[in-house]
Amino acid sequence: MKKFNYIIVGAGCSGLSLAYEMNVKNLFNDKTCAIIDKRKEFNRDKIWSYWNIYEHSFYDCLINKWDKFCVKKNQNEIILDCENFQYQSIDSQKFYKKILDNLNSNKNIKLILNKSVDKIYENKDEAIVQCSDEIFRTDIIFNSSLDNKTTKESELFQHFYGCEVVFDENVNLPEYPIIMDFNCNQDSWVHFFYTLPMGKNKIFIENTWISNEKSFAFERYIAEINYYIQNNLNYKKKYKTNYSEIGSIPMFHFKNNMKYKKIINIGTAGNLTRKSTGYTFLNIQKSVKQIVINISKKQSIKESSVSLKYNYLDNIFIKVLLEKKGSMYEVFFDLFKKNKTKDIVKFLSNTSNWFEDLRIILSMPKLIFIKKLLNL
Repeated sequence: MKKFNYIIVGAGCSGLSLAYEMNVKNLFNDKTCAIIDKRKEFNRDKIWSYWNIYEHSFYDCLINKWDKFCVKKNQNEIILDCENFQYQSIDSQKFYKKILDNLNSNKNIKLILNKSVDKIYENKDEAIVQCSDEIFRTDIIFNSSLDNKTTKESELFQHFYGCEVVFDENVNLPEYPIIMDFNCNQDSWVHFFYTLPMGKNKIFIENTWISNEKSFAFERYIAEINYYIQNNLNYKKKYKTNYSEIGSIPMFHFKNNMKYKKIINIGTAGNLTRKSTGYTFLNIQKSVKQIVINISKKQSIKESSVSLKYNYLDNIFIKVLLEKKGSMYEVFFDLFKKNKTKDIVKFLSNTSNWFEDLRIILSMPKLIFIKKLLNL
């Protein structure tokens, strides 16, 4: 058995963000830490986007930032001004490089790759990470892995395939991010395309579905992106892709039935994902900074999560989504059409007050929302 003061399970956004913040605050000067992940290497595999309403440590990892964004439905387009809270996107490759360069300078930190974790648990004196060929002991585990999390068949997922598309010729590409383009087949669920302008002849296109399936066949995502390029972008010729990503975001929170003192769930595993939107990046940054403060002050470490208010509102929203399904895009579109940009951004980013929440709620179809509210 190998013993460390800390073990971080999962070297994704939350695990690496935590390791970085702990290291820059010198918490590993006299403490050891192991970061365990099943991946073999770090490649560009994610884009994390958000409205800039909270300071974090990774502005030097930006792909780009924009002072406007838009939403589309049929022939209608809404362009919203977000100059005071820019829409920004983080490049995972830059993010990984920055953090790994920082961590590699400290000999007390050990990065263990290509290692699957079978089980984590605790006893009276320590926490245990059990792998197939090795066991690690520690004072505390920060767990960001979803591998052993169970889900129900009835749960909803926001699943997607995205790729960076490069065109050989000039294309009339959108100037700003389109966070929801509903000009596509809904197929009795919620379907939209998400695009980020990346250059003169380059765009990131994400094909996103909200449904009760965790994913679709890869060929379906590709075919739908091809259709979008040909019909929505009106480009009929060949193109190439530089990078792609695929994923599935749970639109529910996990029930952690076991109460541990030495195992702290972080990231999506710690229920830091907004159920209704999938936004997680800024919630992670807030959470890991609070963990660092607690450790520095020798205070107890507690799991962070999305506030009860937003969970309550999200639960209503998801009940409405389950009833309206294929016509839910109308509700999404009205959200952006009928509200001030500031109210929308604050609501989606967990910083709104009750008056702003009320304005958002009143812009929604009142009868069905009231019905679902009374059923809760």
